Formats: sequence, structure tokens, C-alpha cells
Amino acid sequence: MSINLKGYTVLITGGSSGMGYEMARKLLSHGATVIISARNEAKLDKAYKQLSSEGLDVYAVPIDVSDEKSVTEAVAWFEKHFDHLDMLINNAGIGSNAPGMENLESNHHFYDIPIASVKAIVETNFIGYFIVSSKFVPLMVKNGRGSLIYVSTSTNTMTRKGQLPYGPSKAGAEAMAKIMAEELRDLGIMVNVICPGGFTDTGMAGTGVKEFFQKNNMEILQPTVMNKAILFLASSDSKGMTGEKIIANDFDEWLKNKGIEFDN
Repeated sequence: MSINLKGYTVLITGGSSGMGYEMARKLLSHGATVIISARNEAKLDKAYKQLSSEGLDVYAVPIDVSDEKSVTEAVAWFEKHFDHLDMLINNAGIGSNAPGMENLESNHHFYDIPIASVKAIVETNFIGYFIVSSKFVPLMVKNGRGSLIYVSTSTNTMTRKGQLPYGPSKAGAEAMAKIMAEELRDLGIMVNVICPGGFTDTGMAGTGVKEFFQKNNMEILQPTVMNKAILFLASSDSKGMTGEKIIANDFDEWLKNKGIEFDN
């Protein structure tokens, strides 16, 4: 039986492209109302027009996740248009595409990274997750239910050579998600982490890295890799599930190990 998400409201940061856009499209295709957000308003408008042209129940609001004022304004806009938020997906992130990182050699050392780049990555991937959660989660608490999703990366990426500061920024976000899962458990809010489980072809991936994977015949995941997992987390099949980390590329095996049958 197909999952019916009519009446289910989702807000996703970084929703104008890549995995965020594909997750939005997946949830929309099952009847959800989805608000996509992004910092780049031109890209956001293009994504909104594409999805709305397909007759989907989509809205768009610009958000710079690292800017508290921007997030606060988005909350005010949301409250004018909607009376509940069922799922918040913290997906906006930057890495090798951060300003100042584009000119670094592939074999660079951590001391070659501009401090401004480090700040930008941490402000988006860690502080941004906190700001967005702290502003939007109270809407869920008010209704006594909700699902908070953190998009992360594979555990080995967090400490692998060459992954400063991206890896640690995601490790910090995962630790934050674990703490929030415990704090929100008794308030009816589920908090879970999902990650693709490998190199994924998105705008955050540098051209050089993609070429390296192609040259060495290594697997490159597509942005749609998260779709089945995010649909599961939006469905009633995941009710009460919190504090989990789901590797999207191994999602079917994860379901099997949990003894869960999921029809999407």
C-alpha cells in the first residue's frame, strides 16, 4: 500500500538542489506539503517553479541557516501559512564548495585551509543546524509531535585525512542530534540522522573528487539515494523511532536487521 502523506507538512533546508531537492520531490509525490528553503534565492525560485509546475503542494522560503535573523523571519512566515510542522530536515551544508576552498590542492594540509572557510563550514553545518532546530522545533513541541532529521555523513569521513573541517562539523552535528533525541523524547519529537553512505553526486562535491572516483571506477551515489529512507521516516512505520542513524545506501539491510517490512 502506497504511503499517503496528505496533511503532512515538511520543511527542508538546502532544498533547492541535490539530495534536498530529491527528498522534497519524493515526499511531495506521496502527498506531503513541502516547504523548500535555500540561501540562494535564484536557485530556490527555479526549484520551486519546477516542482510547482508538476502540480505538487510545494512552497519556498529563503533561509540562510547561519543567520539567526533569516531563520527567525522564516519561522514568522511559516506560522502565517501553516498551523503545524510534522518534519524538519536539516539538510543545508557546505564542504569543499565553501568559499576559499576551491583553490586548495587535493593534497592540502589542514594549515592551508583559510580560517574564513573553516568558520563558514562550521557556521553552516553545525551552528546552522542548531539555529534552525532551536527556532522551528518549538512549533512541534507546541503540537506534541514531530520528526527532526539531521543529514550527516559516514562515520569514517568524520576523521579521515583531508576532511577538516567538514568531517568534524558533521560529527558535532551528530552529537547534537543525539542530545536532542534524549531531550525531546518525552515531548513527542523523534530525532534521527541519515546519510547517503558514500560519495554522492551533488553540488557540494568538488569536480576533482568526482573525476577521481570516475577514473578509478569507484561507486558514485545519486542524489535520490536518500529517498526511501526519508519516506520511511515520514511514514507511520517509523512512529516512536528516535536516536537512530540510517545509512541510506544500506537502508534495505537496516530494515531487515530491524525486522521491519516497509512498502514505499
